[in-house]
Amino acid sequence: MFKKFLSLVLFALLFNSNSFSQSGRTESMGGLSFSIIDNDHSLTPFNFGSNPAWLVKDETNTFLKITPFYSNSWGNYRPKYDSEGNSLIGTKVTGVKTLGELGTFYGSTSYNYENRRQYFRTLKKDTYAGEAFYFTDSTSGDFSYTGPEVTLIYSWEALPRFYLGGAVYYEILEGLKQTYSYANTLYRKAGFNIGAAYAVSENFIVGTSALYTDIQESVEAADVNLLDVEMFNFRGDNYFFTKRGSSVTQKIRKKGFSLGTQLYWSSEKLSIGFQTNFSPANTRIILPFKTYSEDEEGYAAFDKYDFQVKTQYQLSDDLIIGAFGSLYNIKSWSKISKKNLMIWEWKFNQIAAGIGSTYKISPDFLAGFEYEFDYSSADSSKYIDGKFINISSGNHLIRAGLEYQVKDNLFLRFGLNYGFNEFDYYTGVKDCNIVRFTFGVGFPLFDEMTINSFVEYSGLSPKNYSDQSRKFLTIGFSIYLNTF
Repeated sequence: MFKKFLSLVLFALLFNSNSFSQSGRTESMGGLSFSIIDNDHSLTPFNFGSNPAWLVKDETNTFLKITPFYSNSWGNYRPKYDSEGNSLIGTKVTGVKTLGELGTFYGSTSYNYENRRQYFRTLKKDTYAGEAFYFTDSTSGDFSYTGPEVTLIYSWEALPRFYLGGAVYYEILEGLKQTYSYANTLYRKAGFNIGAAYAVSENFIVGTSALYTDIQESVEAADVNLLDVEMFNFRGDNYFFTKRGSSVTQKIRKKGFSLGTQLYWSSEKLSIGFQTNFSPANTRIILPFKTYSEDEEGYAAFDKYDFQVKTQYQLSDDLIIGAFGSLYNIKSWSKISKKNLMIWEWKFNQIAAGIGSTYKISPDFLAGFEYEFDYSSADSSKYIDGKFINISSGNHLIRAGLEYQVKDNLFLRFGLNYGFNEFDYYTGVKDCNIVRFTFGVGFPLFDEMTINSFVEYSGLSPKNYSDQSRKFLTIGFSIYLNTF
């Protein structure tokens, strides 16, 4: 009971190692984030608050970055509807073009191939997204997803000290289960983000942004041998109804909106960034009713609020102190639409704080350390299954990183993370340990080209189950051209 609830609530909060960050430098240093001076981790509205309006001020140089990467995970430490391991390979290309008084243009595109090995029964791409509905067959099998993703951002100074910006993104994936039901998935994600920012003074910036997201996933199961397939539509963990036929389909439609506010203030030695977001969203589970009509089987609503603040203080030329704090709240309910019957209601709250510093031991040697603590509580009432849970957890995470300049523009980087979760929100197991090692090299190849490589190896393991673990390996590098 406890495990199933926790694995459903906020899978996104899990320590995630399956993608190569755009900031290969800080990732190579153990993921240092709030105590290090780095172009990709400034506290301004664009980098900290994802406000597209401030792009024109944050990105002042033209560049092109090409990032191939590979990641793999494996192990038996996982929730029920998950795979034995995931492999992901792809390439991301990011470019920024400064246009002078006309503003700044940002574009990125990637093409990824993901293979989920022995994906257990579920046919949804995001099974643990907080809804009370599952769509499954009766087998395990490899499930592959492949497709492109595109993001475009434009920002300009519309009036003196007043900036506007907009972003659009689009992702489309095709998925295929390679056994039994041979389920075919078409996953589409689209959205746009608009923002405005005003520089009240040289040291004080106010911004606001609005993000809209629309996701649609269509799943069709049809046996290649022209035999009937049997599919299971779960409501909760135990109750389901089946559909059998030569072709069985389901659609998942998700819509979300987020309204954000950002503030940034700086002085000669102190900088502070603040952001807050309110994000309502909903999910509709759609079944075919007749030949040309559809029927809403289930509905889930989400209300999310978050608040974050980060600050950096330059105590001396060599020492920087950083700190951060955050509040996070989300609540959700799911209902069977035809009967207007609520079957699940849950909420989750988290408060987190951290402190850290980076110190330049010598002109060629930088060291950093960060500590984070968060306390969370979750309350679940799954009426359909008669399960009522109230839990809390305290979690700790330590990051340490080193950067050594061997000679001009040749850098070696190392990082280590250690974390302890009183309860693991991925699986619901008590006392989970997190260990992560990172390594990277940065060096110039030509006058206008720089290479940054990145390697990560990490693991999750519960303290009381020595035979269970989950491992992650990520390898990537960025080719950085400062003109194109």
